[in-house]
Amino acid sequence: MNTNKNKILITGGFGAIGHNLTKYISKDPNNEIYIVDNLSAGIINFSDGLNFTHLDISNPEKVGKYFRKFQPDYIYHLAAHFANQNSVDHPVSDATTNIIGTINILEAQKTNSCLKKLIYASSSCVYGNNPVMSENVSIKPYDTPYAINKYVGELYCKYYAEIQHIPTVCVRIFNSYGPGEMPGAYRNVIPNFILKALKNEDITITGSGDETRDFTFVNDTIELLQTLAYSQFKNAEVFNAGTGRKVSIRELAEIIINVTNSQSKIIYTEARNWDHVKDRCSDISNSQKILNYNPESDLRDGIIKTVNWIKSKI
Repeated sequence: MNTNKNKILITGGFGAIGHNLTKYISKDPNNEIYIVDNLSAGIINFSDGLNFTHLDISNPEKVGKYFRKFQPDYIYHLAAHFANQNSVDHPVSDATTNIIGTINILEAQKTNSCLKKLIYASSSCVYGNNPVMSENVSIKPYDTPYAINKYVGELYCKYYAEIQHIPTVCVRIFNSYGPGEMPGAYRNVIPNFILKALKNEDITITGSGDETRDFTFVNDTIELLQTLAYSQFKNAEVFNAGTGRKVSIRELAEIIINVTNSQSKIIYTEARNWDHVKDRCSDISNSQKILNYNPESDLRDGIIKTVNWIKSKI
């Protein structure tokens, strides 16, 4: 083993973002990749050169034991109990993973003298229905347990950075999509719409279809994650990872139907009782100015890549 390599740990490394991040950073021969994942929602389709440990981060004893043996240089903390509806259905599991799990990871770094940066993957959901989604606004994320708990994770990052001096930075991710995420219950709208379109089944929109979201291709997301890992920020500063562009859910469905040459029809149903966010769009001016973040991926091109990946898996 080359001891001069960067030892990089990705929690949730078999998830959608973790999958792409792992592929990207493993291209650098100076990086040695380690993954912990409980395999609750990930896709295992790569293993060469990776060091994988099956681990549930909500277990403090097992997390502590793992980090007593292994002290990484960088940690991308992506593991999460994912999705708003999932948190509404299972609030205790959500808090256990997203709060307790995050505390366990942070607590274990108090004795990690090698750590250069922990990058915490937060969510745009923490903004709730705030009309302005920039990092310095006051927010009240009360819509779902997922939104609440991801924000609590940010607060714990701030505590451990300021009081325990653990170098940490936070990224609020806006509707990341791309290859690496299969359709399914509690998964994102794009893979689920794609599967419906490929089957020529009706695509159901919950709401009017005029609701907008900031769909961010996963390559742009991991670019910002990487930039922050090697940045000077270490006091749990927060940065947005979006595009700054609104896309309506109706337009998204129409693009997917067009790209797949589908015969699917769009139908509408009542909005979910917790979903009060009409428009969600990132203000990325801070990330652009400070980090030279420049998301370039075109939505249609990103959808085509995602469609091709899903077709290859089904």
